[in-house]
Amino acid sequence: MEREDKQQPLTDSALMEYIVHGEFAYKESDVNSTFGAWWVPLRKMVKELGKEVVEQKLEELDNEIKQIQAQTIDDANVDSSSDEE
Repeated sequence: MEREDKQQPLTDSALMEYIVHGEFAYKESDVNSTFGAWWVPLRKMVKELGKEVVEQKLEELDNEIKQIQAQTIDDANVDSSSDEE
C-alpha cells in the first residue's frame, strides 16, 4: 500500500493523528454536535484532555489491538475461509 495525502489535511504541525469516533462540536458555543469519525492531532487531544487521560486511552487501545491481532493470527492458523477480509 502506498501513502496517500488526505483530501482534508489538518495542519503542517500535526506529526501524529488518530481517527476518533465520537460526538464533536465545531465550536464551544455549539448546542448541537455531530457524530462521526474525525482525524484529530495527538497534540490537540493532549491539550484538551490532559496527558494522563490520553496516555491511559492509548494504552487501552494498544492492549486491545494486541488482543485482536493475536486472535486474528490464531484464527488464521485454523481457518480455511477466504483471505478477502
